[in-house]
Amino acid sequence: MNDTGDTRTPAQHAAAEHLRLLTAADLDAWAALFATDATFTFPFAPPGMVTEVHGREALHAHMRGFTETFDARLVDLTFIATAGSRVAVARGKLDGTARPTGKRFQQDFIVVVHTDTDGLITRFDDYWNPLAAVEALTPAEA
Repeated sequence: MNDTGDTRTPAQHAAAEHLRLLTAADLDAWAALFATDATFTFPFAPPGMVTEVHGREALHAHMRGFTETFDARLVDLTFIATAGSRVAVARGKLDGTARPTGKRFQQDFIVVVHTDTDGLITRFDDYWNPLAAVEALTPAEA
C-alpha cells in the first residue's frame, strides 16, 4: 500500500479501516466505523442491484453478502489529496476469490468517504466495476 498511517487524515483513516475490516470480515468492527444514519452508495450498480443503503444496521446486513461471497484482500490503496480532513478520496484494488465459483476476483475501485467531527463515516460512495463481480460469480462453462 502506498499510504502511511502516520500522515492520514481522519477521513483517510476511516477509509483505510473500512477496507481492512471488510476484507477481514470483521463486520461488527466495520459497522462501528459508520454513523448510525450513514449512507453507502454504489453509483455504478447495474439495474436491479442496490444503489444506496441507509443506516448502520442496514449496512451491516448488506455487506454480510460481500464477505460471504468474496474472499478478498486489499493489494493497493492510494489516497488523493483533498481540501479538507473530513473527506477522503482513494484509489485501490482488491484481489481474491469468489467463494461460489472459485474464480479469481479482482476489483479496481475509487471511493469517496465523508466523515463527521468524530471521524465516523457519514457517506461512502463506492465506485467499483460491477462487471468484475459478475464475471467472478459466473460459473465456468463445462
